[in-house]
Amino acid sequence: MNIKTNEKGITLTSLVIYIIALSIVITAMTTMSTYFYGNIGEVLDTPKYLGEFNKFTMFFVADIKNYSSATVTDTTIEFENGPTYTFKDGAIYRNDLRIAEYIMSCTFTEEEPYKVGTMSKNIINVNMQIGKSDNRSVTQDVDFTLRYW
Repeated sequence: MNIKTNEKGITLTSLVIYIIALSIVITAMTTMSTYFYGNIGEVLDTPKYLGEFNKFTMFFVADIKNYSSATVTDTTIEFENGPTYTFKDGAIYRNDLRIAEYIMSCTFTEEEPYKVGTMSKNIINVNMQIGKSDNRSVTQDVDFTLRYW
């Protein structure tokens, strides 16, 4: 008893299954690739925006440690007999010099003095959102202490 089997190649059913499986794999790869390259763009922009905050901090820390009092409004800080920091037109200016850009919003607030023993420390809060759009921005909220000695 010799039974002959038909081994002529792939059947139509197996071809359809291969095409469906290949379509699923290609769709999954496309979706992962889209998310990957979208997130890479966000990550690549972040250091540039943090660099803008660092430039602001470099100037501001030098001044805040040299002055013991300042007049603070939402968009300006004016040190007594010293420089003025202003947020306008998407940038922060130290007097007339632009020191940081790509600033979406910036708010300066004077906090209640912090008392340590007999010493009072004046604190200025800087809340800054840096970037070009909300989903690719960085928010920094930092307290700076004025000179107290």
